Order: sequence, then C-alpha cells, then structure tokens
Amino acid sequence: MHNTASSVFRTGDISAWEDFLACFPPNWREVAAATNALKGLRQDKDPDVLMRVLMLHLLCGYSLRETSAIAAEAGIASLSDVAVLKRLRKSGDMFRELCAEAFGEVRVGADLAEYCVRLIDGTVVKELGQFGTQWRIHYSYSLSDMACDSFKLARAEGEDAGEGLEQFEIKPNDIMLGNRGYCRFNSFKHVAAGGGYSCVRWNSGALPLLNGDGSAFDILGFFKAHPREGMCGEADVFIHDDATGEMLPCRVCIIRKDDESAARTGRILNREASKKHKAPAELALLACDFVVLVTTLPEETFSLKKVLGLYRLRWQVELVLKRFKTIARIGTLPKYTDSSARAWLYGKMFAALLIERIGSRLEAFSPWRAVACPGGAQELVKRIQGIVSYRDTANHAGDQAR
Repeated sequence: MHNTASSVFRTGDISAWEDFLACFPPNWREVAAATNALKGLRQDKDPDVLMRVLMLHLLCGYSLRETSAIAAEAGIASLSDVAVLKRLRKSGDMFRELCAEAFGEVRVGADLAEYCVRLIDGTVVKELGQFGTQWRIHYSYSLSDMACDSFKLARAEGEDAGEGLEQFEIKPNDIMLGNRGYCRFNSFKHVAAGGGYSCVRWNSGALPLLNGDGSAFDILGFFKAHPREGMCGEADVFIHDDATGEMLPCRVCIIRKDDESAARTGRILNREASKKHKAPAELALLACDFVVLVTTLPEETFSLKKVLGLYRLRWQVELVLKRFKTIARIGTLPKYTDSSARAWLYGKMFAALLIERIGSRLEAFSPWRAVACPGGAQELVKRIQGIVSYRDTANHAGDQAR
C-alpha cells in the first residue's frame, strides 16, 4: 500500500506529506505550541514529527505498539508505545483547537442564499470494557459546503448530555434540520433565541401541539383529512413550555407515506414498544402513516413543498456518521482514561475532517498528480494512510548521515 501511495502522490521534489499538511489549518503549528502539545517532551519537539506519529495512530488505525514500530522503521521518530500515548494525551487541546479552526474556515462560505442549512445528528461511542464510559458526539453538517461545521463532544450520561439543538451555537438565519430526538421545546427556543429556524420530525410523546387559545390541536382530524398517498397539508400551531407557560408559534407540515413505508415504520414502532412491554399509543400508530414536521420557517419564504423537500436532505448527515464508524473507525473507543479518550476522539474527528476536505476538493489536491479515486472514499483513505506511513528512503538516508 505504501509503494502504491508514494507512486500516486509523489513527483519531483515536493512530498505528498507536504501536500497532506497543506489541507491542515495554516496555523496548525502555532496551535500545537500554544496548546502545550510539545511541552515537556524530551525529544522530537518538532510539531511535524508529532503530527506524523499521531496520524499513524489515529488515521491509519495502528495500535500504540504498531505506531511505535512503524515510526521507527520509517525513520519518523524513535518512541516507545508509552511515549506515543503520552503525546496523544498532551494533544487533546491541540486537536480540539484544530477542529475549531477547520470549522471556522467552513463557516466563512456556509450560506444557501441568505440561509445556512445545517443537518444535525449525533452518535454514541463507548470505551472498551464492561464499565467503559459512553461519549456522545453532537454533529452539525453544513449543506452548503457538504462538510462538518461544528461538533461537540460530551459524556452520554448526566445533566445536559442528551440530544438537543441547544448543544450547538446558533447564528442568524441558520436552519437546523433534526430527527425526533431534537423535538423538544427547549431546542426550538434555543434556535429562535439565536435568530435561527428549526425543522424537525415531530415526536408525539414529547411535544404536544396546541391551538392559539391553549387547547389541544386536533392532529387526528388533521391526519384523517389526508387519506391518500402523497397528500400534503400544513397548519399553524403552538408549542408550549410546561415549566414557564411560554408558547412559541410553529407550523406542522405533513405528507402521507406510501403503504410500504408506513408499514415499515409501524413494525419498528411495535418492535420498540414490545421491548418496553407496552402497546404503542394510537396517535403514534397513526403518525406512522405520515412524515410529520414541526418548523418555525416562515410561510411566506418557505412553502409547504419547500419545507418537505428541504427535510428530505437530512439523510446525508446519517451517511456521514456511518462513514465515521466505518472509514474513521469511531465505533469503539480503545482508551481507558478521560484524557486519552477525549484526545483520541478529537484526533479522530480532525482526521475525519481532513478526509472530508480532501475528498471535497480533489481537483485542487495535488493537481499535478493522478489522484482520481475510482474506488471511492475507501480508496482515498487508503492512499492518505499510505502518505502518512511512507517516508522517502533517500531523505531517510540523508537524515541518518547528518
């Protein structure tokens, strides 16, 4: 793999590794120094060496011992596996800041006309062992740039650990698209307070819909008024905060599914209910026949058809998270302490961001090289891993001579 990668990415006297570093935030070395990632190291205080070693572990998926051996064999650095782990722990703040830098670059051009459409989702990763800590990644994907514009790492249990749009910073004219897990009053309120708009799948058990006078909205009658496949409808409703009594105006938008899709959703609902040893609610069963959205998007700008069409794009963020768990291998967390777990997760997220960035601008990456990847994302990752692992033998010999 290494020879293949070198032949593809290396021509003349400009190394493929330098091309790879060109996709980093331009101030990444300054970030490494400012976050003390190099502080206290007895040897190899070069930030390039540090990053090369960490990428072997994080992007190539080598264990600490394998990373130590391969780094030594390639002439990158002579470090024990314990030394590699210590460097990883020191690099948590560095990777967090580099992620923030990468997100900042994305946000500059993140607009869809005057709006920024953000697809929201989350995933849980678990440390190894029976009692390993669970961590939740809150993830925001910018539709304009087809790239991540924000993520937050938090424990999966405890106060404020659950899914919610309040986990994200909101800017004016942001449009937040989320699934049922984000259908809560506090999420809508948080987005509205930041000048943004929400559009989420309705959760009948978490968010009652009301009329303007506070009475319950007749959602059953609304469903029954749309008996045929493909029929759409919308209505003005309010949502309510039980704690404060505050009400927020929204729109409920629906489209009736085809019979096959409705039946599939019904089976999932019944299966989940059986696990809890209870029957599903009548309202939830009826809702299986529809895609039901609750949104604060203004009707004069976003018609019913436009709202329904916009939400159909949310599936793309689910594909991104699947790629993370397969390509970036963020399914299981192979660390046992909070410091190493956090550093590993931030490092993995930064590696995934680099893969996204390189994949989205292949034409600009090494334009004088043949970099077409007919094998798709997996082939691209293999080639990047080859770059990380490969070192030119002539340069290596020259380093030894010096």
